[in-house]
Amino acid sequence: MRRVVTRRTCWRLVKYVTSLTLILVIVRIYRTATLTLFEPKLIEISVTAAVTDNTDLVDSNVTAFRGSLISSSDQLADFATDISRCVTANVGGMTFPICLYRETEDVRMSKSFIRGNYWERERVERFIRLLRRYPDVDFVDLTANIGTFTLPAAHFTHVVAVEPYVRSMARLFKSIQLGGVENNVSLVLNAISNERSTSTLGFHPNNVGGTFLKAANTSDCVGGSCTQTILLHDLLPLMRRPRAVIKADVEAHQTQVFTNSTAAKFFDQIDVPLIYMEWNLCRGQNTSLEVQHLIRFFSERQYVLFSENNRRLRSDCRQWSENVFFTKKSLEF
Repeated sequence: MRRVVTRRTCWRLVKYVTSLTLILVIVRIYRTATLTLFEPKLIEISVTAAVTDNTDLVDSNVTAFRGSLISSSDQLADFATDISRCVTANVGGMTFPICLYRETEDVRMSKSFIRGNYWERERVERFIRLLRRYPDVDFVDLTANIGTFTLPAAHFTHVVAVEPYVRSMARLFKSIQLGGVENNVSLVLNAISNERSTSTLGFHPNNVGGTFLKAANTSDCVGGSCTQTILLHDLLPLMRRPRAVIKADVEAHQTQVFTNSTAAKFFDQIDVPLIYMEWNLCRGQNTSLEVQHLIRFFSERQYVLFSENNRRLRSDCRQWSENVFFTKKSLEF
């Protein structure tokens, strides 16, 4: 009797093990098929989430950059052949290459570097101290010229460098390549204005750094003498951080750069604690309506105004210094 019970028990055990093995095989097959079926969707969701995380600074209506982004020397090939000299610049304890114009073409900026000096050294070093102290800000350079501010800033943060003159852009591009900071600079071959159009560039004799917007909506363009203008908020797709400081040296074009219709969106989406601006807009007895609108643009956003020596400036812009700081927070630099 005991032997019969043992045989029956063994047989039942064999059947149980066989059934369990079969179930495991079926579960494994089903699981593999299910994962294969859903894996592409999981990957797609993951990628979409990553893209969303990286673009939540940008308004959902801004889908693509509307300017001219320079990423290859081929885009500047026609204007790179006249770059005759690159030197090693030294500022803020850093050294890096900077490519110049001939001294006779640019008697101020390039001549300064050729003679072993650094153009606007004190101002640049102040910005270097700022970027070292606040590493969470992008730097927007309007306009970059040959890179006096852009090149050192690129060693600390991401720079959006806007330059309208293609010959200056060719020099800046070469300097960035030689210095190995191309991953930190977005090069924009445009000017910032209050409309998207084609504009003629004006030039001061022997002073390339003074290049300015001369006339809009023109087709008279020879040898890089024109540029396409875009709006400040067109730069939003290029921004990598939610905060930025701006240098605005736009040759008396500030009233067209900072308007509610063309710049408010940028300031709504990017926290801008400081704007360094070349001024020289209130030389006459009466302040123009455009200048009043410019001042109101910043006052409505709770900015206060300081001179370069940290003196608080009052409402009469005729008393302001040549360069001013609009700031809404106390930034030590």
